[in-house]
Amino acid sequence: MRLLPTPGRSTPHDAVRHLLIRRIGAALVAAALAISPSAAPLVGSVATVRAAAPVCSLGTNGAIKHVIYVQFDNTHLLRDRPNVPSDLEQMPHLLDFMRNNGTLLSNDHTILISHTAGGILSSLTGVYPDRHGQTVSNSYVRTSNTGGFSFPSSFGYWTDPVSGGGTPTVPNMVTSSGANAPAPWVPYTRAGCDWGGVATANTVLENNGAVFVTGGPTPLRTAAAIGDTTLFVGSTSGFSVNQTITIDNHQGTSETATISSIPPTVNPPNPRLVVTAPLTLGHAAGTTVFGTVSTNPNGDLTTIYGANTPEWNEGKFSQTSVAGTADRTLAQTDFVGFSIHCAQDSATCASGQSDVLPQEPGGYSGFKALHGAKNIDPLLTGQPASVPVTGLDGKPVVDPFTQPGFPGFDGMFAAASLAYTAGMQEAGVPVTYAYISDAHDFHGNTGETHVAFGPGSAGYVAQLKAYDDAFATFFSRLASDGINKSNSLFVFTVDEGDHFVGSQPSNPTCDGVTTACDWDSLQDGHPRVGELNANIDTLISNQFPTLASQFLGTSAPNAFTVHGDDAPTFYLAKKGAGGGQLAQTDPANRDFERKVATLTAVNQYTGATDNLMVAMADQAEMKLLHMYTTGDTNRNASFAYFADPNYFLTDFPTSTCLTCINPLFAWNHGDIQPEIANTWLGFVGPGIRNLGQTGDVWTDHTDVRPTILVDLGLADDYALDGRAITEVLNGNVVSHALNVGRGLYQQLGAAYKQLTAPFGRLGMASLRIATAGIVSGSASDDSAYQATDSQLNGWLSRRDALAGQISAVLNAAQFENQGATSARIRDLTAQAKALVAEVEAAVH
Repeated sequence: MRLLPTPGRSTPHDAVRHLLIRRIGAALVAAALAISPSAAPLVGSVATVRAAAPVCSLGTNGAIKHVIYVQFDNTHLLRDRPNVPSDLEQMPHLLDFMRNNGTLLSNDHTILISHTAGGILSSLTGVYPDRHGQTVSNSYVRTSNTGGFSFPSSFGYWTDPVSGGGTPTVPNMVTSSGANAPAPWVPYTRAGCDWGGVATANTVLENNGAVFVTGGPTPLRTAAAIGDTTLFVGSTSGFSVNQTITIDNHQGTSETATISSIPPTVNPPNPRLVVTAPLTLGHAAGTTVFGTVSTNPNGDLTTIYGANTPEWNEGKFSQTSVAGTADRTLAQTDFVGFSIHCAQDSATCASGQSDVLPQEPGGYSGFKALHGAKNIDPLLTGQPASVPVTGLDGKPVVDPFTQPGFPGFDGMFAAASLAYTAGMQEAGVPVTYAYISDAHDFHGNTGETHVAFGPGSAGYVAQLKAYDDAFATFFSRLASDGINKSNSLFVFTVDEGDHFVGSQPSNPTCDGVTTACDWDSLQDGHPRVGELNANIDTLISNQFPTLASQFLGTSAPNAFTVHGDDAPTFYLAKKGAGGGQLAQTDPANRDFERKVATLTAVNQYTGATDNLMVAMADQAEMKLLHMYTTGDTNRNASFAYFADPNYFLTDFPTSTCLTCINPLFAWNHGDIQPEIANTWLGFVGPGIRNLGQTGDVWTDHTDVRPTILVDLGLADDYALDGRAITEVLNGNVVSHALNVGRGLYQQLGAAYKQLTAPFGRLGMASLRIATAGIVSGSASDDSAYQATDSQLNGWLSRRDALAGQISAVLNAAQFENQGATSARIRDLTAQAKALVAEVEAAVH
């Protein structure tokens, strides 16, 4: 899910006939899409696709004219309950399109930690999180040199930096060398292809940041009249005596004042601000009041447009408006969520901004981009920006206040996302990457709400039906545009799976489609759906008070925080000057690890006492799992705690219950269970074999990009961690070297994945070994842990050296037509298998 985490916290009667009718419809649409590009255009579609300028020609002999990449959030191929059809089974227009026209890989895997940002970014870049920086997401923690913690979001525009007191300023998207990670659109734009992002992580503006506001914005609780010197406000937080404040941010009705006093909140009527001089204007209740404003140098509107530009001024206006209003949302609606990165000299971006990538390998100059619905909607509709794009459900794409534009990431339902995708393709943007929000949560009309559904609940099924209808319309619209599998590469995938947390519906034999599952009625006085929240601070204080005294409270010499999750990462630090993250072998760090490994909690569904820890990874193991970055060591966790997936462990807010059911969230991920780890990946189009659905090939997110690039005849200026999935590629699209040695390279690739993938055999075996080492020993004898860490570091060194050799061989064959000898390939394959077997044999 794309909810931006707060600190510590990182949505017919006959079943057979009903599904059959939908499947027949799907097959007909798929057939039309495959062989009938001249079908009559749908009402409201653009019948003739505008030609991109300059010419974009991809694939063998220019066979691929369009690339359509669809990134789902938390959408499942496998069933969450045996008798309830899975998400994709309830979207037969999409499922049948992949099965009947290409290959659907069902043995795909996510990365660690398995969250939206990290998963999507590994698919986009072809590298593991240790090389793009999002080793923990959807937010992460940075530890300062005085033991303080900051909580940046993983979601930021590609070139955004992160900074904080006592930590260096580095790119959010950071490589292992500390540079800005290469951008995923670059090979396309260099090849003359405009590239459109539809809510796709970090390729679009992710925030409306223009300014910092100290004090407010807060609303007037009651109207203020001319001559008043007391302002009754919603909050006095952040304000100070002698501070200049602004009342109202609309031109012509705004005025400033100076605070003379802020009466104590214990004296009613409060809160209120007293100003030095009478007001010269009257102001209605609800009017914004805010304090000092300064430029945010790292905000997206500052870095892209510059201070005092019209776009920046709109961002300032929104940021100084009261939360929960149309004004506050306006700049996000206008500028966040949609971007088009253009080829050089493309007319599409003639009025756009410079597309600045100062650290891009090979250089990147002379390129432009368009950002936001305010600039992109007119291109798609031929109308002013005040006219919204129409979703594939016939509804306007608007924000929660009906303002045309971006509805928010959780509001990117299939009908909206696919409408923008089709619109960009029709407007001459031949490469589009789109994000679709999850269907298992209720997100309101435009993503303004978040409540978890249970499998088969009426709302969940209805939402999946709406998604299926959107895909039916999408494929028909593309077919009428002449965009079909004969000339277009389609890629569909998901960021991670989920573990559902709940008990049973009141009617457990329900299938959801003919009989809705009842998750709404209470069971023994508690909800049937919802993760088990647990306050980690309270658990530690109750079970280990001596440990708590060393880490909690102002008098404690140390501090800790967690990135809240069912797989929380812990950050332990010494406070004060000369402080910072505790060393791995520091006695305080080791005492903490051993104790939290034995934490328990009472399950509010069953009443049983559960052991919370499933597995733990210290920094040596995190490196093996690609969860540790050398590019910004301040963001590395002290250790990762893979917990019982029914629980969400957090220290924020401090009021979090000891343990309780939270019905707002029920689909946990981040952890290591199979239902979370296993994902799916579909390809359709020129160069793609029609294998239907298969689980025969083990893949993960890093394999998506190299497979796409090989099919398109493109390459990156950096080495990829993944490998091209040649099992799904026809011989005429791969290099001669790769094709001649296809069988040997596939064996090497399979061994390579088990060697280096987080969910590969080596990674999962070493995690068991690391866990045993972490829980071992005592304050007087920690030799077992030290021996384990030495062993892990030895395997890491050998694994990385071998993986580097294999990656070089694969990349040379895939992108440079440079083949290795059969003996060399066999030797590397044997070495990889031997090292995996060695690690597995060491598991006790």
